[in-house]
Amino acid sequence: MDIKTPFKIVSFIVVTTFFSSFLFAATPPLQTIAITQIADHPSANAVREGILKALKDHGIEEGSQYKIIYENAQGNPVTAAQIAQKFVAAKPSVLVPITTTSTQTMVKADLTHGLPMVFAAVTDPIAAGVVTSLAHPGGYITGVTDAAPIEEQFKLFKKVLPQLHTLGVIYNPGDNSSATPLKQAREMAKKLGITLVEVTAFKTSDVSVAAQNLVGKGVDAIFVPLDNTVLAAMESVLKIANQNKVPVFSSDKDSVGQGALASLGYSHFDTGYAAGEMIVSVLKGKNPGDIPVATAQNLNVYINSKTVKHLNLSLSKEILNQATML
Repeated sequence: MDIKTPFKIVSFIVVTTFFSSFLFAATPPLQTIAITQIADHPSANAVREGILKALKDHGIEEGSQYKIIYENAQGNPVTAAQIAQKFVAAKPSVLVPITTTSTQTMVKADLTHGLPMVFAAVTDPIAAGVVTSLAHPGGYITGVTDAAPIEEQFKLFKKVLPQLHTLGVIYNPGDNSSATPLKQAREMAKKLGITLVEVTAFKTSDVSVAAQNLVGKGVDAIFVPLDNTVLAAMESVLKIANQNKVPVFSSDKDSVGQGALASLGYSHFDTGYAAGEMIVSVLKGKNPGDIPVATAQNLNVYINSKTVKHLNLSLSKEILNQATML
Protein backbone atom coordinates (compact mmCIF):
# COMPACT_ATOMS: atom_id res chain seq x y z
CA MET A 1 0.00 0.00 0.00
CA ASP A 2 1.32 3.42 -0.99
CA ILE A 3 0.93 5.71 2.02
CA LYS A 4 1.39 8.77 -0.23
CA THR A 5 -1.88 8.10 -2.04
CA PRO A 6 -4.20 9.70 0.57
CA PHE A 7 -2.02 12.80 0.53
CA LYS A 8 -2.20 12.95 -3.26
CA ILE A 9 -6.00 12.73 -3.11
CA VAL A 10 -6.22 15.45 -0.45
CA SER A 11 -3.83 17.66 -2.39
CA PHE A 12 -5.89 17.19 -5.55
CA ILE A 13 -9.11 18.14 -3.74
CA VAL A 14 -7.52 21.22 -2.15
CA VAL A 15 -6.03 22.42 -5.44
CA THR A 16 -9.30 21.79 -7.34
CA THR A 17 -11.31 23.63 -4.69
CA PHE A 18 -8.87 26.55 -4.77
CA PHE A 19 -9.04 26.97 -8.53
CA SER A 20 -12.84 26.57 -8.54
CA SER A 21 -13.13 29.29 -5.91
CA PHE A 22 -10.69 31.48 -7.85
CA LEU A 23 -12.61 31.11 -11.10
CA PHE A 24 -15.92 31.77 -9.35
CA ALA A 25 -14.55 34.86 -7.64
CA ALA A 26 -13.01 36.08 -10.89
CA THR A 27 -16.42 35.97 -12.63
CA PRO A 28 -18.29 39.17 -11.70
CA PRO A 29 -22.07 38.95 -11.17
CA LEU A 30 -24.26 40.02 -14.08
CA GLN A 31 -25.45 43.62 -14.03
CA THR A 32 -29.18 43.47 -14.62
CA ILE A 33 -31.27 46.17 -16.29
CA ALA A 34 -35.01 45.74 -15.68
CA ILE A 35 -37.21 47.60 -18.21
CA THR A 36 -41.00 47.87 -18.15
CA GLN A 37 -43.71 49.95 -19.82
CA ILE A 38 -47.42 50.32 -19.20
CA ALA A 39 -48.67 49.49 -22.70
CA ASP A 40 -47.59 48.44 -26.17
CA HIS A 41 -47.83 51.50 -28.40
CA PRO A 42 -45.39 53.12 -30.88
CA SER A 43 -44.23 55.98 -28.65
CA ALA A 44 -43.38 53.79 -25.64
CA ASN A 45 -41.79 51.23 -27.94
CA ALA A 46 -39.66 53.97 -29.52
CA VAL A 47 -38.48 55.04 -26.06
CA ARG A 48 -37.41 51.48 -25.30
CA GLU A 49 -35.62 51.20 -28.65
CA GLY A 50 -33.73 54.42 -27.86
CA ILE A 51 -32.68 53.04 -24.48
CA LEU A 52 -31.40 49.80 -26.00
CA LYS A 53 -29.53 51.68 -28.74
CA ALA A 54 -27.75 53.88 -26.20
CA LEU A 55 -26.79 50.85 -24.14
CA LYS A 56 -25.53 49.05 -27.25
CA ASP A 57 -23.47 52.09 -28.27
CA HIS A 58 -21.76 51.84 -24.88
CA GLY A 59 -21.13 48.10 -25.30
CA ILE A 60 -23.97 47.03 -23.05
CA GLU A 61 -25.95 44.13 -24.50
CA GLU A 62 -27.46 40.89 -23.29
CA GLY A 63 -24.54 38.55 -22.73
CA SER A 64 -21.85 37.45 -20.31
CA GLN A 65 -21.72 40.72 -18.35
CA TYR A 66 -25.23 42.14 -18.64
CA LYS A 67 -28.76 40.83 -18.38
CA ILE A 68 -31.65 42.85 -19.79
CA ILE A 69 -35.16 41.86 -18.73
CA TYR A 70 -38.34 43.42 -20.10
CA GLU A 71 -42.05 43.10 -19.33
CA ASN A 72 -45.12 44.93 -20.64
CA ALA A 73 -48.22 45.53 -18.51
CA GLN A 74 -50.50 45.63 -21.59
CA GLY A 75 -52.34 48.62 -20.18
CA ASN A 76 -53.37 46.83 -16.97
CA PRO A 77 -52.49 48.70 -13.71
CA VAL A 78 -52.75 45.47 -11.69
CA THR A 79 -50.27 43.77 -14.01
CA ALA A 80 -48.01 46.83 -13.79
CA ALA A 81 -47.98 46.53 -9.99
CA GLN A 82 -47.15 42.82 -10.21
CA ILE A 83 -44.28 43.51 -12.61
CA ALA A 84 -42.94 46.23 -10.31
CA GLN A 85 -43.00 43.91 -7.29
CA LYS A 86 -41.33 41.14 -9.30
CA PHE A 87 -38.58 43.44 -10.58
CA VAL A 88 -37.84 44.92 -7.15
CA ALA A 89 -37.66 41.43 -5.63
CA ALA A 90 -35.07 40.49 -8.28
CA LYS A 91 -32.83 43.38 -7.09
CA PRO A 92 -31.50 44.47 -10.50
CA SER A 93 -28.67 46.95 -10.94
CA VAL A 94 -31.13 49.55 -12.23
CA LEU A 95 -34.90 49.77 -12.67
CA VAL A 96 -36.10 51.42 -15.89
CA PRO A 97 -39.83 52.24 -16.00
CA ILE A 98 -41.17 53.84 -19.19
CA THR A 99 -44.12 56.29 -19.00
CA THR A 100 -45.62 58.02 -15.97
CA THR A 101 -47.92 55.18 -14.87
CA SER A 102 -45.17 52.56 -14.88
CA THR A 103 -42.82 54.92 -13.04
CA GLN A 104 -45.32 55.76 -10.30
CA THR A 105 -46.01 52.06 -9.81
CA MET A 106 -42.30 51.25 -9.68
CA VAL A 107 -41.59 54.06 -7.22
CA LYS A 108 -44.23 52.67 -4.89
CA ALA A 109 -42.81 49.14 -5.11
CA ASP A 110 -39.25 50.38 -4.60
CA LEU A 111 -40.07 52.71 -1.71
CA THR A 112 -38.52 50.59 1.06
CA HIS A 113 -35.73 49.13 -1.08
CA GLY A 114 -34.15 52.18 -2.71
CA LEU A 115 -32.90 50.39 -5.81
CA PRO A 116 -31.40 52.73 -8.45
CA MET A 117 -34.04 53.90 -10.92
CA VAL A 118 -33.88 55.75 -14.25
CA PHE A 119 -37.33 56.61 -15.63
CA ALA A 120 -38.09 57.57 -19.21
CA ALA A 121 -40.96 59.56 -20.77
CA VAL A 122 -42.50 60.93 -17.58
CA THR A 123 -44.24 64.15 -18.58
CA ASP A 124 -44.24 65.90 -15.19
CA PRO A 125 -42.04 64.04 -12.67
CA ILE A 126 -42.78 66.52 -9.88
CA ALA A 127 -46.58 66.50 -10.27
CA ALA A 128 -46.43 62.70 -10.56
CA GLY A 129 -44.66 62.51 -7.18
CA VAL A 130 -41.57 60.87 -8.65
CA VAL A 131 -39.02 63.55 -7.68
CA THR A 132 -39.20 66.84 -5.79
CA SER A 133 -36.70 68.69 -7.97
CA LEU A 134 -35.62 68.38 -11.59
CA ALA A 135 -32.21 69.93 -11.04
CA HIS A 136 -31.49 68.00 -7.84
CA PRO A 137 -33.70 64.89 -7.75
CA GLY A 138 -31.79 63.41 -4.79
CA GLY A 139 -32.23 59.90 -3.43
CA TYR A 140 -31.99 57.03 -5.90
CA ILE A 141 -34.15 58.26 -8.82
CA THR A 142 -33.56 60.30 -11.97
CA GLY A 143 -34.63 60.10 -15.58
CA VAL A 144 -35.81 61.86 -18.72
CA THR A 145 -39.03 63.82 -19.13
CA ASP A 146 -40.95 64.00 -22.38
CA ALA A 147 -42.84 67.17 -21.46
CA ALA A 148 -44.31 68.61 -24.64
CA PRO A 149 -43.66 72.26 -25.61
CA ILE A 150 -47.37 73.14 -25.64
CA GLU A 151 -46.93 76.81 -26.54
CA GLU A 152 -44.83 76.00 -29.60
CA GLN A 153 -47.21 73.19 -30.53
CA PHE A 154 -50.30 75.39 -30.51
CA LYS A 155 -48.58 78.05 -32.55
CA LEU A 156 -47.69 75.38 -35.11
CA PHE A 157 -51.26 74.06 -35.18
CA LYS A 158 -52.53 77.56 -35.89
CA LYS A 159 -50.01 78.00 -38.73
CA VAL A 160 -50.89 74.66 -40.27
CA LEU A 161 -54.62 75.28 -39.87
CA PRO A 162 -55.26 79.07 -39.84
CA GLN A 163 -59.04 78.50 -39.62
CA LEU A 164 -58.63 76.63 -36.32
CA HIS A 165 -61.25 78.00 -33.89
CA THR A 166 -62.50 74.94 -31.99
CA LEU A 167 -60.10 72.22 -30.89
CA GLY A 168 -61.25 68.94 -29.38
CA VAL A 169 -59.10 67.26 -26.73
CA ILE A 170 -59.24 63.64 -25.60
CA TYR A 171 -57.56 62.74 -22.32
CA ASN A 172 -57.66 60.43 -19.33
CA PRO A 173 -58.16 62.46 -16.10
CA GLY A 174 -56.37 59.72 -14.19
CA ASP A 175 -53.18 60.03 -16.24
CA ASN A 176 -50.74 62.64 -14.91
CA SER A 177 -49.09 62.66 -18.32
CA SER A 178 -51.97 64.76 -19.66
CA ALA A 179 -52.85 66.84 -16.58
CA THR A 180 -50.03 69.39 -16.89
CA PRO A 181 -50.11 69.76 -20.70
CA LEU A 182 -53.89 70.13 -20.60
CA LYS A 183 -53.56 73.01 -18.15
CA GLN A 184 -51.02 74.66 -20.47
CA ALA A 185 -53.27 73.94 -23.47
CA ARG A 186 -56.14 75.83 -21.85
CA GLU A 187 -53.91 78.85 -21.31
CA MET A 188 -52.58 78.80 -24.88
CA ALA A 189 -56.05 78.32 -26.34
CA LYS A 190 -57.19 81.54 -24.64
CA LYS A 191 -54.19 83.46 -25.98
CA LEU A 192 -54.79 82.26 -29.53
CA GLY A 193 -58.57 82.62 -29.49
CA ILE A 194 -59.21 78.88 -29.69
CA THR A 195 -62.13 77.20 -27.91
CA LEU A 196 -61.22 73.86 -26.33
CA VAL A 197 -63.83 71.10 -26.32
CA GLU A 198 -62.72 68.50 -23.78
CA VAL A 199 -63.85 64.87 -23.59
CA THR A 200 -62.52 62.15 -21.31
CA ALA A 201 -61.52 58.54 -21.87
CA PHE A 202 -60.72 56.55 -18.74
CA LYS A 203 -59.73 53.42 -20.68
CA THR A 204 -58.76 52.60 -24.25
CA SER A 205 -62.23 51.29 -25.07
CA ASP A 206 -63.60 54.78 -24.31
CA VAL A 207 -61.37 56.52 -26.85
CA SER A 208 -63.38 55.69 -29.96
CA VAL A 209 -66.59 57.01 -28.39
CA ALA A 210 -64.77 60.17 -27.28
CA ALA A 211 -63.48 60.81 -30.80
CA GLN A 212 -66.94 60.30 -32.27
CA ASN A 213 -68.30 62.71 -29.68
CA LEU A 214 -65.88 65.43 -30.77
CA VAL A 215 -66.64 64.91 -34.45
CA GLY A 216 -70.33 65.19 -33.64
CA LYS A 217 -69.71 68.53 -31.97
CA GLY A 218 -68.15 69.85 -35.17
CA VAL A 219 -64.64 70.64 -33.91
CA ASP A 220 -62.15 71.99 -36.45
CA ALA A 221 -59.47 69.57 -35.27
CA ILE A 222 -58.62 67.09 -32.51
CA PHE A 223 -55.61 67.35 -30.20
CA VAL A 224 -54.11 64.32 -28.42
CA PRO A 225 -51.63 65.19 -25.63
CA LEU A 226 -49.06 62.74 -24.28
CA ASP A 227 -51.74 60.55 -22.74
CA ASN A 228 -50.94 56.83 -22.55
CA THR A 229 -54.58 55.76 -22.67
CA VAL A 230 -55.40 57.74 -25.80
CA LEU A 231 -52.12 57.01 -27.56
CA ALA A 232 -52.67 53.27 -27.05
CA ALA A 233 -55.93 53.66 -29.02
CA MET A 234 -54.69 56.23 -31.53
CA GLU A 235 -55.76 54.14 -34.51
CA SER A 236 -59.41 54.43 -33.51
CA VAL A 237 -59.08 58.24 -33.22
CA LEU A 238 -57.47 58.47 -36.65
CA LYS A 239 -60.02 56.17 -38.25
CA ILE A 240 -62.95 58.31 -37.12
CA ALA A 241 -61.16 61.59 -37.83
CA ASN A 242 -60.10 60.56 -41.34
CA GLN A 243 -63.59 59.33 -42.19
CA ASN A 244 -64.90 62.79 -41.32
CA LYS A 245 -61.87 64.72 -42.65
CA VAL A 246 -61.06 66.20 -39.24
CA PRO A 247 -57.33 66.98 -38.74
CA VAL A 248 -55.62 65.37 -35.74
CA PHE A 249 -52.73 67.10 -33.98
CA SER A 250 -50.64 65.21 -31.46
CA SER A 251 -47.84 65.78 -28.97
CA ASP A 252 -46.57 62.37 -30.05
CA LYS A 253 -44.36 62.26 -33.15
CA ASP A 254 -45.12 58.59 -33.74
CA SER A 255 -48.82 59.44 -34.12
CA VAL A 256 -47.92 61.38 -37.26
CA GLY A 257 -46.48 58.22 -38.73
CA GLN A 258 -49.81 56.55 -37.99
CA GLY A 259 -51.74 59.27 -39.81
CA ALA A 260 -52.08 62.33 -37.55
CA LEU A 261 -51.61 65.60 -39.43
CA ALA A 262 -48.80 67.20 -37.43
CA SER A 263 -46.73 67.25 -34.27
CA LEU A 264 -43.97 69.32 -32.77
CA GLY A 265 -41.84 67.83 -30.06
CA TYR A 266 -39.02 65.58 -29.06
CA SER A 267 -38.47 62.23 -30.68
CA HIS A 268 -39.41 59.40 -28.32
CA PHE A 269 -36.35 57.54 -29.57
CA ASP A 270 -34.18 60.50 -28.51
CA THR A 271 -35.92 60.55 -25.12
CA GLY A 272 -35.06 56.88 -24.67
CA TYR A 273 -31.50 57.41 -25.87
CA ALA A 274 -30.97 60.14 -23.25
CA ALA A 275 -32.31 57.78 -20.57
CA GLY A 276 -30.01 55.04 -21.85
CA GLU A 277 -26.97 57.24 -21.35
CA MET A 278 -28.10 57.91 -17.77
CA ILE A 279 -28.39 54.17 -17.20
CA VAL A 280 -24.79 53.76 -18.35
CA SER A 281 -23.67 56.33 -15.76
CA VAL A 282 -25.60 54.52 -13.02
CA LEU A 283 -24.10 51.16 -13.99
CA LYS A 284 -20.68 52.77 -13.67
CA GLY A 285 -21.47 53.73 -10.10
CA LYS A 286 -22.97 57.22 -10.27
CA ASN A 287 -25.79 57.96 -7.84
CA PRO A 288 -29.04 58.63 -9.78
CA GLY A 289 -30.04 61.37 -7.34
CA ASP A 290 -26.98 63.37 -8.39
CA ILE A 291 -28.01 63.33 -12.08
CA PRO A 292 -30.44 66.14 -13.05
CA VAL A 293 -33.67 65.13 -14.76
CA ALA A 294 -33.21 65.82 -18.48
CA THR A 295 -35.10 66.15 -21.76
CA ALA A 296 -34.15 65.04 -25.25
CA GLN A 297 -32.12 67.58 -27.21
CA ASN A 298 -33.79 67.96 -30.60
CA LEU A 299 -37.14 69.70 -31.14
CA ASN A 300 -38.70 68.78 -34.48
CA VAL A 301 -41.79 69.40 -36.62
CA TYR A 302 -43.41 66.33 -38.18
CA ILE A 303 -46.14 66.36 -40.84
CA ASN A 304 -47.87 63.47 -42.59
CA SER A 305 -47.85 64.23 -46.34
CA LYS A 306 -50.64 61.71 -47.12
CA THR A 307 -52.89 63.32 -44.53
CA VAL A 308 -52.18 66.76 -45.98
CA LYS A 309 -53.43 65.50 -49.36
CA HIS A 310 -56.41 63.70 -47.81
CA LEU A 311 -57.51 66.93 -46.12
CA ASN A 312 -56.76 69.05 -49.23
CA LEU A 313 -54.56 71.41 -47.23
CA SER A 314 -52.01 73.88 -48.56
CA LEU A 315 -49.03 74.46 -46.28
CA SER A 316 -46.85 77.56 -46.25
CA LYS A 317 -43.19 77.47 -47.31
CA GLU A 318 -42.23 78.32 -43.73
CA ILE A 319 -43.87 75.13 -42.46
CA LEU A 320 -42.56 72.98 -45.29
CA ASN A 321 -38.99 74.21 -44.80
CA GLN A 322 -38.87 73.28 -41.11
CA ALA A 323 -40.91 70.07 -41.20
CA THR A 324 -39.93 66.46 -41.59
CA MET A 325 -42.50 64.94 -43.92
CA LEU A 326 -43.59 61.43 -43.00
